[in-house]
Amino acid sequence: MMILSLHAVHAACPSSVSVAGALTCSSEYAGEVDHAAESLLGGDCDDGLCYTCGDPYANEDQLAPEAVYTFECQLAGSVTMLITDLPCDLDIYVLDDTCDPYGGCLYGSTNPFAKEDTVTFDCTPGDIYYVVVEAYGTTYAETASGPCVDGAGDVYSPTYTMSFDVSASTGCAEDCDDGADNDLDGDFDCDDTDCWSESLCCDADGDNVRADACGGEDCDDSDPSAYTGAPEDGGAGDDSSDGVDNDCDGKVDEGTTGFDDDGDGWSEDEGDCDDGNASVNPGAKEVTGNGVDDDCDDSTSDEAPASDTSAPEDTDPPQHDTGGRDTGGEDAKEGECGCASGAPAGAWTLAALLGLVRRRRHTPHAAATSSR
Repeated sequence: MMILSLHAVHAACPSSVSVAGALTCSSEYAGEVDHAAESLLGGDCDDGLCYTCGDPYANEDQLAPEAVYTFECQLAGSVTMLITDLPCDLDIYVLDDTCDPYGGCLYGSTNPFAKEDTVTFDCTPGDIYYVVVEAYGTTYAETASGPCVDGAGDVYSPTYTMSFDVSASTGCAEDCDDGADNDLDGDFDCDDTDCWSESLCCDADGDNVRADACGGEDCDDSDPSAYTGAPEDGGAGDDSSDGVDNDCDGKVDEGTTGFDDDGDGWSEDEGDCDDGNASVNPGAKEVTGNGVDDDCDDSTSDEAPASDTSAPEDTDPPQHDTGGRDTGGEDAKEGECGCASGAPAGAWTLAALLGLVRRRRHTPHAAATSSR
């Protein structure tokens, strides 16, 4: 169900009249009449300002608020419109393109209150008609067959639903998008030459997906390569870019060779050899030894420099054979341990032992002398 917004009025209507929407055969509309609004078209019959087609109440002053719609006839024939879900007394009038309730009223349904009503009128292709829904039960609550008054006695704004009986009308022969053969001629929807020329609800580009404006998933019904779920390369099959948001996701050419998928500023068409890795692109510096062509340049070697496995150069002074003796190290002073005197270590050891023997030989003699 579609709630219609206000838009500019047809030139033939008074400037004070706001048109609530444009009616079409293949849609359903929910409407409401503001009970507090003034009558846009009604007035005194003596002044030529009343609806003159509302038999059996012709030439009766009408000053109730209205909602006004336009309808453009597409096919010659009789058009039947349905008005349902009426909560109180509403009258329906059809005016010609003059939008004049007194001199241009073609048909009026002023039956006593009923929850459903119909209006049937003949239309000429290309002509504009005005459909007026008048809330008679608001201004004339005391005399209306169904006053628009709630349980507390307050007047309310009545609502209603309008649609067209396409199966019963030659003027609305084939509904363009309901999947049914409404006029029973063997052709369905947009394949039927009797279908309305409402491109909004036809598959205009022939991609078997209806426009998103009428409930489909086609964001561009003029391009057969664009619809929700379509391949982003436009069906080329080679992941090439075509500058079109083919899959209707708000992005253009993502996943194709012309799109920078990893956000590094380079696409595959621009030389990015790995568009899933932001560190790899023609502007990156080659990191040797990592097994990756970082700069996307085959001529740049990825091999790391070979390591030097030869023996290190000996920079210490040559060492002399010390015969196994302790030289005392670099910090030994001259004269200590015989390191600097040039005397063999064994000679010093022998001299020390001889001295010890001599001392022991003298010791008993000394002890004997003292005991006397």
